[in-house]
Amino acid sequence: MGRIPRARLIAGLSCLAVVGGGAAVTGCGAQSKSAQPTNAPTVSLWTSATSADYRQVNGGARLALAQSGGKAGVFRVNFAAREISDDPAQATADALNAARMTLQDTQSSAMLTSVGDGPARAAITLLNEAGIGTVSLGDAALQSAACSSKSDFYPNGRATAVVVDPGVSVPRAWAARYRTTYGIAPTAQAYRAYLGVQEILKGLAQPGVATNDDPARLNRDALAAALVRGACA
Repeated sequence: MGRIPRARLIAGLSCLAVVGGGAAVTGCGAQSKSAQPTNAPTVSLWTSATSADYRQVNGGARLALAQSGGKAGVFRVNFAAREISDDPAQATADALNAARMTLQDTQSSAMLTSVGDGPARAAITLLNEAGIGTVSLGDAALQSAACSSKSDFYPNGRATAVVVDPGVSVPRAWAARYRTTYGIAPTAQAYRAYLGVQEILKGLAQPGVATNDDPARLNRDALAAALVRGACA
């Protein structure tokens, strides 16, 4: 099973949950929660990233959430992060543990993951069984495989993962915003995380992702399908 991957609070990212042995999430993104409807249904957005990229990835994710006011469609979006070991021998076990914690969170919408190809595939496979979408910051090989429902990491027979363009460059204006917010220069992974979270938020706002119940509930299958349509069309 491997150790439970660590999660830590990052300076300047006060909305991140500190997650130990159990699942915990906290609101993120909105400047004022008073602007949120009190009856808005809540969903969770999880990230998992290696120690080397952890701060950068979650900084980019938080900027996307802040830009949306912590909302997507009818949903209020909570945010939790998991840290994955840089040690290749430990990374897959950590990625699977992070995916399991996402599964245990009944409000989970999707996971954004920044890990190597092997750990990413393992997490995608596990989350696919529950219909939870995955947005990966993986490489070109993973990007090519992710859009095929015939990939061997889709046991339920439907593609549920997408990969953010590995070749994207960081716009200067966005880099300046990131530096102003966090006091450090962003990496390409930070910007890709920002784009990945934007895709998740866009997916959450698509028709059919929120059910017609009162209050509305999340249709995970519809969200995963929306993510794949947006990236694999």
